[in-house]
Amino acid sequence: MPGRLIQLRGITRRFGSLVANDDVSIEIESGSCLALLGENGAGKSTLMKVLYGAIQPDSGDILIDGRQQQFRGPADAMAVGIGMVFQQFSLVPALTVRENLLLASPRAPWLQVPGAPGLDTVLEVLSRLAPDLDPRSRVADLAVGERQLIELAKVLNLDARTIILDEPTSVLTPAETQRLYGLINEMVADGKAVVMITHKLADVAACADRTAIMRRGKLIHAGPTRDMSRQQMVDSMIGAGSPASASPPPPPDRNVARVVVRELGARTETQQVQGISLEVAPGELLGIAGVVGNGQTVLAEALAGLHPLTAGDVTVDGISVAWRPTPPVPDGRVAHIPEQPMLNAVVPTLDLAANLQMRDIRRRSFWQFGRRGQADLTVRLQAADVRPPEPSRLTGTLSGGNLQKLVLGRELAGEPSLIVACYPTMGLDVAATRTVYRQLFAHLARGASIIWFSEELDDLLEYAHRIAVLRDGRIAGIRNRDQADRAGIGDLMLMHDMARSA
Repeated sequence: MPGRLIQLRGITRRFGSLVANDDVSIEIESGSCLALLGENGAGKSTLMKVLYGAIQPDSGDILIDGRQQQFRGPADAMAVGIGMVFQQFSLVPALTVRENLLLASPRAPWLQVPGAPGLDTVLEVLSRLAPDLDPRSRVADLAVGERQLIELAKVLNLDARTIILDEPTSVLTPAETQRLYGLINEMVADGKAVVMITHKLADVAACADRTAIMRRGKLIHAGPTRDMSRQQMVDSMIGAGSPASASPPPPPDRNVARVVVRELGARTETQQVQGISLEVAPGELLGIAGVVGNGQTVLAEALAGLHPLTAGDVTVDGISVAWRPTPPVPDGRVAHIPEQPMLNAVVPTLDLAANLQMRDIRRRSFWQFGRRGQADLTVRLQAADVRPPEPSRLTGTLSGGNLQKLVLGRELAGEPSLIVACYPTMGLDVAATRTVYRQLFAHLARGASIIWFSEELDDLLEYAHRIAVLRDGRIAGIRNRDQADRAGIGDLMLMHDMARSA
């Protein structure tokens, strides 16, 4: 069967004065994986949303096997075998995993009773991606990485011939990422076309035989992946001579603790942590590693004073910031970067100006809140590198990376004593990631304490002064940077060798 060729010719799409796609032409072939690289705001997601029918181009054409197509919406694109997995999830939190998959499946049986034909077929792909995920679990109780896997399974269940993945590995664990790589390579071998929007060069090396790079709405390069070195890809994305990655300050004096956690306990319906005791010095970055679902979410929210404790306390500079028995009054002492900013950090239906000032609500009157100068807010958005920096723009229209930068710009303003950061570079490109690191390290240099939740072991090993491993809701072990390696941390995460970790 001859391969299918999709051609995007001269695609241009504007949002007001911003040209998101500027006369972009690109080809997508069956039996191939195309990595689409570029900074946040480069136009990658916009281009693929045009192909998926979610956005209409101002000009340009879409051709499939030489025949021109006009997609009035995603249904038209899905009808010809094009599916897309977005960064922002479209799951129903109150339903179970199985129910969400059935809701999205055109082959779901009308009568959904145990034993009904086809009832379990929707779980086949998910069982390969996440064999330990219980299909009876409520989506509301799952970690962000688990939700991403359900979104992937939804689209793959549609038997799409062209699959677009928008930052698919940004919140997956190493094991989940490797399973996804295997599935992508299987789909390519089966003749499907995969487009992977990503900022991770590891994704490119693992899956992509072709690479396209965009910068500021224009296509900079397209060709075989083997023709470009890693450094050439970085230079094409962000420009040669870009600032080098920052380095964290040296390890602090731990004789003084700025943050003290004593026998902390907290729980939700599906997660709990107990007996958590930690001390974090001024200027120290403490990394928290662990497999998804071991209590990271409830621990982070408990540390930030956003979830009630069942035991223990959290103090910053000797003052309790814990929710026990009542929630603490926000005073700027603690900054929180959540793992799902669209759900937990912003109001999507409000504009950027309102969301940027959320932390000021208690300290200013409503009149002051609404009258803050647009020029001042534009400067703050530009400083946070939010694109476009338009205070009146609705927050729900931002890409995942720009949404993350908005939250970072708000939370890191001022001088918080404790920064609880959950995957702070999720969905960010190389340049933006470096900027986030420099911001965090600047706060370390002035004496802030940072507790950094991450599943990127390489980043934790490079930047964290110490790494604590969370397993089954408890601290399985803590390692100094000079004592830690990937294998040892992996042992603690999976409890392969508790005797050695003692």
